[in-house]
Amino acid sequence: MRRPALLFLLPSALVFSACSVDNTLKGHDPAPDGFDTGTVWDTSHDTQDIQTDEEVCDGVDNDGDGQVDEGFPDANANGRADCLDSECPSLQFNAAGSITINSECQGTTSSSSGAEIVDPWSVRTKWSFRAPSEDASASNSYAQPVIGNLDDDNGDGVIDEDDNADVVVNTFGSNGYIVALDGATGAEKWAYRGSCTTCGVIIADVDNDGAPEVVGYDSSIRPIAINGDGTLKWTASRAPTSTSYPLVTIADLDEDGVPEVLADDLVLDGPSGSVLFSLNASASNPYRIAGVADADLDGDQEIFLAGKAYDSDGTLLWDTGEAGTYGFWPVIINADSDPEAEIGFVGAKWTLWDTDGTQIFSVNYGSTAHPGPPCAGDFDGDGITEVAWAAYQTLVMYELDGTAVWSVPANDTSGLAGCSGFDVNNDGALEVLYADQDSFNILDGATGATNYRNTDHRSGTVFEYPSVADMDADGHAEIVVASNYGATWGVLNVFEHDGTGWPAAGTTWGLHDFAITNIEPDGSVPRNPEPYWDKYNVYRARVAADDPSTPDLTAEITDICLMDCIYGPVEVGVQVQNEGGMDVDAGVVVSLYANDDSGSRLIGTKTLPAIAMGTRIDGVTFDVSPSDLGRFGFTAVVDDDGAGIGSVSECDEDNNFDVYADSLCP
Repeated sequence: MRRPALLFLLPSALVFSACSVDNTLKGHDPAPDGFDTGTVWDTSHDTQDIQTDEEVCDGVDNDGDGQVDEGFPDANANGRADCLDSECPSLQFNAAGSITINSECQGTTSSSSGAEIVDPWSVRTKWSFRAPSEDASASNSYAQPVIGNLDDDNGDGVIDEDDNADVVVNTFGSNGYIVALDGATGAEKWAYRGSCTTCGVIIADVDNDGAPEVVGYDSSIRPIAINGDGTLKWTASRAPTSTSYPLVTIADLDEDGVPEVLADDLVLDGPSGSVLFSLNASASNPYRIAGVADADLDGDQEIFLAGKAYDSDGTLLWDTGEAGTYGFWPVIINADSDPEAEIGFVGAKWTLWDTDGTQIFSVNYGSTAHPGPPCAGDFDGDGITEVAWAAYQTLVMYELDGTAVWSVPANDTSGLAGCSGFDVNNDGALEVLYADQDSFNILDGATGATNYRNTDHRSGTVFEYPSVADMDADGHAEIVVASNYGATWGVLNVFEHDGTGWPAAGTTWGLHDFAITNIEPDGSVPRNPEPYWDKYNVYRARVAADDPSTPDLTAEITDICLMDCIYGPVEVGVQVQNEGGMDVDAGVVVSLYANDDSGSRLIGTKTLPAIAMGTRIDGVTFDVSPSDLGRFGFTAVVDDDGAGIGSVSECDEDNNFDVYADSLCP
């Protein structure tokens, strides 16, 4: 951090001070270029008291009555006559205005301008997949299609997001199949026969060997892992607790570099498929999935399933006591200003919980509580995340304070269809993607109005929802929808913009509980995943290219004025800039702390105006009492409300502070 110039002045008329300061400030480094260190006055003058019959305002007992400067006003009540007080000269600040933007904070958009898409609701089919080649009857799917990379298409020796995307889906007819398709063309790569007909699948590197696998279930509902070439890798020894529709996800629970597969309530070793433990979830609520995250940031990941929270080893942490009469789904998001996540459950009610199990709110959202998996993101463009889900014949959206946003009719008597989110028209607000029994829909996130509807879709709906990725590396997103029981196209249909293309998107969507950072683009499982609720705050949703522009706030102590160690005044100048690629609204707070032996002590806070991207704003001045001087100087922190809590998700969260560490009054 850049060291500030120190302006340390004492008035020439002052002839006594209990603060002894050398005329060369001890321990102070030379000032940076462009700053004046000011004048340092020696306060240890040898001055002979002059006794007169009349008191003079000079800091001396002129009349010998034991009082100094009696009769002279002390308007600021600092213990010294006003005639001896001095004001600080104007503090020095850097010039406000444009600065260079950190390129790492500038995200990727579908165009250099990030312009809205022209006629975004003009949609065409890119390709369809009816059924696996060996079984035309398997033309149905209850599974959300997942997107990843299973082989080295470009021949560079690694399997990653630079290869052609693959789509994997579980299909059924007279038999169940897990089928892998080329993402660009829909061409069948392989079909694994003998899968569960009503189960979910994922694409992930279960052993972190650089070659992703497909994880699903066999016809006995035992978890299986299939290699990228379609051959069986392992089969688990048992099925999860009785459920006809098990889903699956993956995470490195203990963050030791070895992934664990969460097959409903079973936790399996990723490389071998051996059962590590079971959460023994109730079989009375078969529609569910485990949500996984280090929500409390304690260094290992928690599991949230069926209204309960478990530690990484399966130890029960807390129980909501809530139940799902049908579907029961976790959603992990950030609902406040602290860095930890909050955990929502959508079941018989919509409830939100803190990481310690404290309930934040509980909402009754409909007369028929048959919810499908929720999706979360900024659907109205206000910078705050909302949560949406389908519930029987209704699709609803709520704010994270429990306030209803909208409710629109749907057609889903099973009530289990899921939703997802993506900014289809690139206007800064996500749309809701939803496929019910008879149509695929793109809904306006702010109002729930239907922007696009395709009625060739059919489904009995279980827990499937549309997936979004750039599957042909053309720089634009496609949307993949699974269907069953009479859809015109059969198992899958891939939609794209009938024009210049929708916004850019990442090339993979490998999990049912997809939240961008919980699975890497190459399919590897992150050992210490970046908290997606701090960076994106989405769930079953994605922002354009998974790489939005972000702000980056920094603070600098540019100048300090200390006129006297006993009487002051003391002023500290702090200046804030935004090196990021996104504007910051007014209301961000910068705090000043004094540094003592025992730590930092809050001096004061200042609320800042809006800070445009690539801009330095005018400095602010903190007035400090001499009694509040820290032994080891000051620390200024931006995006800090005075209690260590920020409100802005930034490109770099570690550069918000500046320290001036010299002792001002030894």
